[in-house]
Amino acid sequence: MSRRGFTLLELLIVVGILSVLATTAALVVNPLEYLRQSRDAKRIADSASMYKAIQLLSFDNKAATTLGAISTVYISLPDTASSTCGSYALPALPAPWQYHCASDADFKKNDGTGWMPVDFSALTGGSPLHTLPIDPNNSIANAQYYSFVTDGDGYELAVSMEASTNTTGGATDKTSSDGGDNPTSYELGSNLVIAPWSFEFTGFPVVALNSNLPGWYKHSGTGTTLATGDAQNPHYLQVSGPVLYGWQQNIPFNPDSVYKIECRAQQETLPITGGRSAYCGFFGIAANGITGVSTSGGSSYSAHYRAFSNTTLAMSPSWTTASGYTKGHAATGVNGTSGTCTSIAAPCKVHAKVQFIRPLFMVNYSLGDGIMNFDYIKVTKI
Repeated sequence: MSRRGFTLLELLIVVGILSVLATTAALVVNPLEYLRQSRDAKRIADSASMYKAIQLLSFDNKAATTLGAISTVYISLPDTASSTCGSYALPALPAPWQYHCASDADFKKNDGTGWMPVDFSALTGGSPLHTLPIDPNNSIANAQYYSFVTDGDGYELAVSMEASTNTTGGATDKTSSDGGDNPTSYELGSNLVIAPWSFEFTGFPVVALNSNLPGWYKHSGTGTTLATGDAQNPHYLQVSGPVLYGWQQNIPFNPDSVYKIECRAQQETLPITGGRSAYCGFFGIAANGITGVSTSGGSSYSAHYRAFSNTTLAMSPSWTTASGYTKGHAATGVNGTSGTCTSIAAPCKVHAKVQFIRPLFMVNYSLGDGIMNFDYIKVTKI
């Protein structure tokens, strides 16, 4: 009896068919993700088109090219009623920054009166942009709008990625590999550290250590956490017992920017045994994105407690908010600051080895069995 095996060609054909079926199945199973990816592809293409148009305009007549006003975030949402986008509940900007919106009639125009303050019609031979691109959704929901900022010389475009595969930690991560300092946006331009941004860590996903994913890792402690809420505060984290958690997504540290760390907490019950000190700030991370950097430059996850530092809160239904500021690297051979710096005029410094930061909180220290609630840890780049 003869036995016939598969030829290489037959095997390749089978593998090809299986690949097509797998792709088709993925689209059928998750068509919404496919639509998100399609919209993201347009966002990336639009960013590239705007970037190239600005480059052409600069080469054509750099001296006459105007990029708009400084300390202004130009966004693609139209607002006829308010040039500062007052019709939208947008994230608060640090002073002196403000938003700018063009009217419904003008926001797509390419002559400098649209949402971007750049006159592309002045380009010799005509504008490569017939109209200004806008986000496929162009909605305040999930910040799905385009933005543009300038410092008078450089500029930065930013768009929000929608598909999970394109966000931090995804298979085709765009937001943490673009060279910018905002971990929530895809950035493109000549200077990617101009724009201010604010990101509140209100949820509580748990991830692995050094995963560079948006989530928390328990470094130490026997306490437990529960995402809960009440009528006054619909979302907060209830922490029973001692814990130390650190955010695992690296936030690029730009020494020329001021970083404000703001924490809001409440002592629900006092401990019967142990302490009730609260700490809130960030870890310093080295250039490799993994190694911790202490204030003295050592390789450890030594904390920079900017908001709460050995703080004891009274048991109260009221919430306590604390904040601290950080800017710049300490001089070579000089230690960074570990404690709070509550004045923006006198911000703390970090060791020269710090290239990223990760927010952290440590509560019910040491070995306390009380309950503390955390409403948020907010990081704002000013």
